[in-house]
Amino acid sequence: MPVGTTIAITAGAAALFYLGGIATGRATVDDQAVPLVEAQTAQLDTLTDGMADLVGRTQEPITLDAETRAALAQTPPQCVTVLGGNPLSLACAWATCLQYGQSSAQRPECRAVEAAYLADLPACVEVAP
Repeated sequence: MPVGTTIAITAGAAALFYLGGIATGRATVDDQAVPLVEAQTAQLDTLTDGMADLVGRTQEPITLDAETRAALAQTPPQCVTVLGGNPLSLACAWATCLQYGQSSAQRPECRAVEAAYLADLPACVEVAP
């Protein structure tokens, strides 16, 4: 069979299947699509309202109460992520140990934490003058 005939038959069959699918879809559809689309539209409206409320709340200024301010004031800067600290680092553990040692009658022993922290720091290289 020539190539052109094969292409023509294939294109005709594809068009027939496409049009047949459209005709079958139109014939089998009942009025269930309209309520489904209306329900979906109602859900989208609810989501849109919720998102608008969320955006409005995120634009409001944040107010801190006295307890939160006091807790933040007691946190060493080495532990605050916003300031570049890491709450799980040795620097945070060392600063926290020193801070509680200054304000506590039961002085914690910070030498072990200090030794681990200093061992973790990169070695200083002496520069000859």
